[in-house]
Parts: sequence; C-alpha cells; structure tokens
Amino acid sequence: MKKIFILLSAVMAMTACSDWLDVSPLGEVKESDMYENEEGFQGVLTGVYIAMAGENLYGRALTIQVPELLARHWDVYTPSGLEANIRDYNFGTTAAKLQITRTWQAYYNAITSLNSILAAIDEKQGVFTNGNHALIKGEATGLRAFLHFDALRLWGPAPPVANAAELTIPYVKHVARSGETLVSISHEKVLEAIIADLDAAETLLQDDPITRYSAAVLNNGSGGPADEYHYYRQNRFNLLAVKATKARYYQWINRPDLAAKYAREVVQAVVSSTGATVFELATEATVGGTTSTAADLLMSVEHVFAVHNPSFSSIFEPFFFVGNCKQEITIIDEAYEKSFHSNDVRCRTNRYWEELQYPRRQAVFKKFLDPETKVSATIMPLIRLAEMYFIIMECGALEEANERLVEFRVARVMDASIDNSLTDESAVLSRLEKEYRKEFYAEGQMFYFYKRRDVRPLTWPTLVENVVYRLPKPEQQTNFE
Repeated sequence: MKKIFILLSAVMAMTACSDWLDVSPLGEVKESDMYENEEGFQGVLTGVYIAMAGENLYGRALTIQVPELLARHWDVYTPSGLEANIRDYNFGTTAAKLQITRTWQAYYNAITSLNSILAAIDEKQGVFTNGNHALIKGEATGLRAFLHFDALRLWGPAPPVANAAELTIPYVKHVARSGETLVSISHEKVLEAIIADLDAAETLLQDDPITRYSAAVLNNGSGGPADEYHYYRQNRFNLLAVKATKARYYQWINRPDLAAKYAREVVQAVVSSTGATVFELATEATVGGTTSTAADLLMSVEHVFAVHNPSFSSIFEPFFFVGNCKQEITIIDEAYEKSFHSNDVRCRTNRYWEELQYPRRQAVFKKFLDPETKVSATIMPLIRLAEMYFIIMECGALEEANERLVEFRVARVMDASIDNSLTDESAVLSRLEKEYRKEFYAEGQMFYFYKRRDVRPLTWPTLVENVVYRLPKPEQQTNFE
C-alpha cells in the first residue's frame, strides 16, 4: 500500500506541474523501480484516472464548464471573467488562455503517463498475473485514443469543414517530457492513429471482466473475480467503453453504418454468466429520489465509462452557488419540455433543477450536489448508454430509430405522443437535439452534437450567430510548430 501511495504521488505531481510539459511521468522514481512489478503499472494507470477526474479535465472544465458554456447552456451574471469569456468565444483573454492551456497540459500529461506504461509493459510481461498484462495494456491503449479524440473534438475542425491535410493536434506515442516534442500532425493522420489504438485496445480487452460478471457483482467489490483489480470496470476504460468510443468516433467522421454497429454492440452486450444485458436504461425506479430511496441522478446503471472523484461536490458547489453561471427556471422548463412531458424522470418534482432565492435567486442544478444523500454523486459519466441509443436513432434506419425512441421514452416516462414521430432525418435531428440537451445537461456533450454537424446559428436559448467551434491551441504549443 505504501508503494502505491508513492507511485500515485509521483504521477499526481506530474499532472499538477504548471511548466509547459516540462515534466517526467515518473516523478522522482526511477523507471526500473516504478515498473518492477504489476502494482507499479496499476498505480500509474490509477493516477491517470485520478488526473482525468481533476478540475482541468472531466472534473469540471470538460463537463460542466467549457463545452456547456460554448453550447450556451449557461448564462452569466457578469460580462467578465472566465465563464463570460468562454461563453462569448473570447478566447484571447488572459483568463480564457490560461484555462485552455491548463486543459491542454492536463491532456498531454495524462497521455505521457499512458505512454510511459506502454513503453515498459511488454518487457515486463512476466510480472503480471490473472490476465492483467492484456487488461492494463488494453486500458492504456484505449485511453490514449479516447483522450486524443476528445482533444481533437475540442481543438480540431468541425467534421463538415475538415481538411484531411490540415495540421490539427499532436498524436503522441512516446514519453513527451517537454512541449518541444509535441508536433501537430494532419487531421487524417490523427484519425488513423485514434482508430488504430481503439482497434488494438478492443483486441486486448476481449476477456474483460465486464463481459463475464454483472455490474452488481463488479461494483460490490466481492463475490466475483479473485483479483480485486478486476472490480469496478465501469470506472475503467473497459471493452464496452472502447466500442462506445468507436461508435462516437464513426459518427464523428460520418460513417453511420459503423457508428450504429458499435452502438448496437454496447446496447445488446450481455453478461456471459447470466445472459442479462450489461447495461440498462435508467427509469423512475433506478433514478429514485423518494423519501426512502437515495436519488441516483447520474443514472449509474447506464455508465459505460466514468471517472471518480470524492471531491466533486466541493468543485461543483462553488460553480453553482457563488460562481458566474446561471440559468432561468423558465428556460429550463422549456428545455425539458415540461408542458408536454411533465412526468419525465428528468424534470419531475424539481429532481434535477430547483429555483432558490438564497443566497441569490437562481435555478440550481442538483445533479452533482449533496453526495451524502445521492447515489453516484462522486462519479462523472463520460459515456452513457443513452448516447448509444441516440447514435442508433441518428445512424440507423427510421424503423429502428422509432423502436429505440419508444424504448427510451418509456424508460424516461415521456408522453407517448412522440411515438413514430421520426419520419425523416429532420425529425430525427429535431428530437435528438432536445434529448441530448435534457440528457447531458452539464455533462458536456451538447457542444459536440452541434459541432459535428457545424450547426449555425445556435437557436437555444437565444440566437447565436457568431458560434466558434474550435478552441485555439495554446501559444506555447504553436510556438513549437
């Protein structure tokens, strides 16, 4: 245990470094000592997950903050400061530049740790037990693709206007100890590298415990695999997370056939020991929130991949209660179609939103608050089952789209009036725009729904003509290129 603590401390020191990637992924620990046993590899990989849950990545910046502001999900109290800069696409301000730089650094520091693992893992294959060589290598390879893909979604072009030869972001497969080693490559080459890593990860993770044990077993921490490292697979980049990322990737590059294929594989995946589906859509019963049931507002039964941070509430509460972001309750009611779907589990009885008068009048978003009274409030989902349903609706045939819509709206307790309403592509996109917003509010996905189709202008909650879909790379990075 002491050794794991030392390893994690080294990794976290690396990810917190403020210098321009002037870091060593191994801190003060020699590589030969870091990877002398299986525990060392596990420790570094755990450190990557911890870094991903930090406030400059998915713990705040890339979920409730930057993409939500870009999609205009938040209004602001004052027209200055970081949130106002991002919302108004003023990326040249000091505050915006600093946040963009911090997020870029956090991405590539995490990727550096993954590359450190991958550089050493095959030479140390003999130290692994219980299939952990393939498991850890598969996770690290898949995560490298996942992180690069999200970086491309932020800093790369909108797909409809992408130029294959244009230089976009670095795709790093080496241990990058300084910024000078990061060199952007063409859009086409980045896409090729992403899918190559995802393919390799899928092969490595074929025997993932998530395919053999139910979530109830794996998330209980006992009664399943003999190796404790095999538990809590939804909080690790598992086989089905690889397939879900492939679905998201193929949708991004406009390959609807392959996007729908991989989304179906996630939706239809079964536990080999029981025959039950691995994931299920959240319902009123699983979301809960009654006097006898703790609310599970993050719909943990749907988590294909998520990261954990026990401090999420302390990160989020200032954002909503003393920060610069707000939203009017009338706008929220419009977004959730409250007048049409009043029984929807996402808007029933102020479950997710509540208008408060103190400390100031505002609509408070409750999804991430009060972890002591909610299930999964310390977990940030990065891929959920609902998204796989939406990909099938958008990329599959209309008949299948309507079938999946019925399954989804029954689970969410929406009105049956929308059954068989997906009559053409326009109707599908109209319904999906509403559902992406309701489903992923504060999870950061709405921006990418708009960007992958280069939607202009944005029309909700107000008309936005000057939408900007591409973050500028940090000046320190462009100085090297």
